[in-house]
Amino acid sequence: MACSLLIFLFVKDEVSYDKYHNDADRIYRVVKDFINDDGSRIPDATSPAPLASAMQREIPEVEAVTRLMPNWGASWLVEYGDKKIPEQKYWRADSNFFEVFTYSFIKGDPKTALRDVSSVVVTESVAKRYFGNEDPLGKTLKISCCGGSLKVTAVIKDVPANSHFHFDMLASFRQLGNIDNNWDQYNYYTYAKIKSGTSIVDLTKKIQETYKRNQDENFSVFYVQPLADIHLNSHLKWELEPNGDKQYVKVFLIVGLFILLIAAINYINLSTAKSSLRTKEVGVRKVSGALRSSLIRQFLFESLVICFISSLLAIVIAQLLTPVVNDITLKQLSVIGEPLTMAFMILVALLIGLIAGFFPALYLSSFKPILVLKGLKLNEGGALTLRKTLVVVQFTISSVLIIGALIIAQQMNFIQNAKLGIDKEQVIVLTGAGSMALSDRSAYLNTIKQLPGVKEAASGSFAMGEGFSTSRINVKGSEKEIQLNFASVGFDYTDVVGIEMKEGHGFSAKYPSDTMNNGIPNGPLEQNIGGIIINETAVKEFGLGSPAVGKQFRWRNDGDTSYYVNVIGVTKDFHFTSLRNEIKPFGFICVPRNTFTFTVKLSADNIKTTLAQLEKEWKHFRARRDFSFVFLDDTFSNLYASESRFQKLFISLVILGILIACLGLLGLATFSAQQRVKEIGVRKVLGASVPHVVVLLSKDFLKLVVIALILAAPVAWYLANEWLKDFAYRISIEWWIFIVAAIIAIVIAFGTISTQAIRAAISNPVKSLRTE
Repeated sequence: MACSLLIFLFVKDEVSYDKYHNDADRIYRVVKDFINDDGSRIPDATSPAPLASAMQREIPEVEAVTRLMPNWGASWLVEYGDKKIPEQKYWRADSNFFEVFTYSFIKGDPKTALRDVSSVVVTESVAKRYFGNEDPLGKTLKISCCGGSLKVTAVIKDVPANSHFHFDMLASFRQLGNIDNNWDQYNYYTYAKIKSGTSIVDLTKKIQETYKRNQDENFSVFYVQPLADIHLNSHLKWELEPNGDKQYVKVFLIVGLFILLIAAINYINLSTAKSSLRTKEVGVRKVSGALRSSLIRQFLFESLVICFISSLLAIVIAQLLTPVVNDITLKQLSVIGEPLTMAFMILVALLIGLIAGFFPALYLSSFKPILVLKGLKLNEGGALTLRKTLVVVQFTISSVLIIGALIIAQQMNFIQNAKLGIDKEQVIVLTGAGSMALSDRSAYLNTIKQLPGVKEAASGSFAMGEGFSTSRINVKGSEKEIQLNFASVGFDYTDVVGIEMKEGHGFSAKYPSDTMNNGIPNGPLEQNIGGIIINETAVKEFGLGSPAVGKQFRWRNDGDTSYYVNVIGVTKDFHFTSLRNEIKPFGFICVPRNTFTFTVKLSADNIKTTLAQLEKEWKHFRARRDFSFVFLDDTFSNLYASESRFQKLFISLVILGILIACLGLLGLATFSAQQRVKEIGVRKVLGASVPHVVVLLSKDFLKLVVIALILAAPVAWYLANEWLKDFAYRISIEWWIFIVAAIIAIVIAFGTISTQAIRAAISNPVKSLRTE
């Protein structure tokens, strides 16, 4: 029950995301699929800035529409007095943001909070961080990103944990300038509150028509997502935060029900097995005039009392376990103080009490008083068959859980040890380089390359595995356009991260013409503006053939002028996102002004000393941001954080389920040994050995476990295969996994049974036979 309560609280939290907003059922996010010329789709959560105003203007069903722009991984230095703190959740939103979304305002007016371009709304935590007990309203914060000062116009409570996005500071969208005519830049998130009774099918159609009226190149298909569905059902490119997974919620619900079922089976089995101890009680009550219905009510009442007492203990146990559960799930679950805790436990106690007590009540109340009081042996064939069936059900469930745990562990091991095509060991990414002037970035990079603990270093726009841009391009001479993922990097970047070149060369100071430039204003109608390095998949998707080096892509148009990039190198394929996704076309361009990080390959010796030297040089160049870094292998590990948490939770539940099943098996084995104590005594007198007696007592139970394993195998295979479908790169489910699971189940079952079997086998037969 404690386990089921914790699962209930976890599931309740997962399905509650974004429902705290007023009219959450009328709020939708507008997203789209990029459509390549070959018909393939790339789902994406972003939208162009002008779409919001066009929807408000042209679609009458839209009550309000607002935009949101995150910080895209950047951190901005915020100053107040002598405090200088880098903020990573400084976002921008339209002035009507609080008309669509509902937040608790501590100070300020939601209608006017973002009206001025110099206004900023801060959360309660941020207000305390900068102003302490002072009144934040009207105070001025200096923000490095916009080169000016912003006035605090409102303070809101911290964004609830059950939100699919979180910000600390929210400034006016107007800081971005006039971008309402740029339909080509997809850097924004659009949310619409629609009028009641609106048809979503019609709304989607009208959004697409609005896009077509305003954009000549129609290569996007727009649709909407209900706000409350985003967390569990949306896994698009450029999600604002990593979302949950509806599949995992279903798994935990099923496992929670399984654990309750296993516990209920224990109660049924032990109640019916010990029925012989209550036969005389039932006989006396019936002779005294008790009706069968009254006996059923008595036994059901006993079952309910046990369950209600258990539920109270379960609440205490669950509360004690919440720190561990919160540490694994990264949530803030609480048992005490949760209004639905008692309601859930009462419901569970009623259900389990009635379900688990129903059959024992029927069975016990069915005894014939004459037979019972004469001491005649009762026919327990039906009850025995039921107990065997329930043991099979228990161990079928346990075996499915064991097989599932083995497959999950194997897939996670595959992910962690897969060859990604990059070298992420002893590689760090220094963030905040954008706070340096371009010349200082170059000087810092050249300086740290000379450090003895630095093998190689390069600048970049992102940490590999964390982010990248996209552009729709085509090969020169072809009209076929394909979406290309790309990143801006500096010289020698591919060498630093160990990406292997298959053809051509990487970016280097020896080839200055490869660096991207803006072209010549009013120059030729066809201009080469730099070089590009692409992966093998891009070569294949664009049909470049071999050699690919020397081919050209049309990078962009400006009126009649076309700007081209030359393919200077081809890398072997590498994974730049999760193994859930197939490798897509990817490219590197060299744009020094767009590099805001340093990627550094360290020597394995004296890493701490090298980090101290890197920080010293950082301070020497007077970077406005504090020295900070992340290890590249940690960045890739974060891609699988949800899977890692799922594995920990699932294995914990598996262990618990097996433990509960073994407790029931132990009880039945104990009772079976007690029932056959005289038989064992006779067998030992006649010469039976201890191993012979152990086998005698164990074989019936082990037969049931083997049957359970046979039933569990296809069920586990199907469920595991469904889970693995989410991964583009996955393990094959091998036959030996089922053998290992069978061995584990049999060993666990035999170990549980044998404790009582051995105890019975080594007992003195004289004691059991002295009454004969």
